Amino acid sequence: MRYGSISSGNYFVPLLIGAKKFIYFELCNLNYIIHYYFFILVYKSIFHAICCDHLNRKYIHDQKVKSNNIFSSYLAGLFEGDGHIIIPKSNAKKIRYVIAITFHEKDLKLCEYIKNKLGHSWIRMKTKEHACVLTFHTDEGLMVFVKLVNGYLRTPKLYKFNLIIDYLNNKYGLNYFKYEPDYSNLGQNSWLAGFVDADGGFLIRYASPNCKKFRIACMLKIEQRMLDPFSSLSYEPILLLIAKFFNVNLLISKHNNKNYFQITASSKKSLNIVIKYFNCYKLYSSKYLDYINWIQASSLLLDGKAYLPENKKIIYDLKHSMNSKRCIFTWTHLKNL
Repeated sequence: MRYGSISSGNYFVPLLIGAKKFIYFELCNLNYIIHYYFFILVYKSIFHAICCDHLNRKYIHDQKVKSNNIFSSYLAGLFEGDGHIIIPKSNAKKIRYVIAITFHEKDLKLCEYIKNKLGHSWIRMKTKEHACVLTFHTDEGLMVFVKLVNGYLRTPKLYKFNLIIDYLNNKYGLNYFKYEPDYSNLGQNSWLAGFVDADGGFLIRYASPNCKKFRIACMLKIEQRMLDPFSSLSYEPILLLIAKFFNVNLLISKHNNKNYFQITASSKKSLNIVIKYFNCYKLYSSKYLDYINWIQASSLLLDGKAYLPENKKIIYDLKHSMNSKRCIFTWTHLKNL
């Protein structure tokens, strides 16, 4: 009966009959149980809070990675199209590494936008060349640029870029990783948009009615050197990848006594690929404005309506208000970069 009373939860019965040791043992057990469950509850609360904080931080990080992926890959493509790196000579009195991107003077707004976004950079105007150059020539600026574009480079310029990484790692004890060229799907980030902003062009062919065969055509052209002068590495692998992406052949053009790789996308299948890509990953130089004209003409071609009399006039006007003939520039599209 006594033990039955205790097991049913009546802790006062043993006290009345003098079972002190038993009471002490049971009270200790009760105290242990209370502390045990209190610890479990506190631990679960802390663990839940840590998990929620971890998931929240992971979500924020993933969002940052997602947003930075667009800008970082675009900047990498822009740099690999019109950028260069200055490596100081071993016997130079002052060791200064420089990363620079050259823009046409009409794209000064884009140059200024990137400068303000990144900081630690300067703009140098080259009036005679009608160009402006965004330069990173402090170690802080080099670090900012390297952190952003590292892992996104695809061309032989990666060779010099990794020399910058060696310099920063050795000088500051950093551990920036040196990647191999990125041969991932071109349709998955903005690298190609940056590269086209640097080395591409949107053209509308509108043959004169006086010609034997009147023709309207829309094309995207990309031109790049064949060899990197510093490393002697070929641009062929990445240009072949771009040509395959647009479903065209890689060609070779020649001007100024030099050979260049050239890509021309003008077939209906290629035009559809171009439009699909740039609808997803935007251009940000003044070529974006040319693209707006170009896509209107391309849509008429793809719909089989380009040769209608009223549309021929529209295409003619579109052609003569883009590229070197453009007079009006707007930059509201930069807010998306």
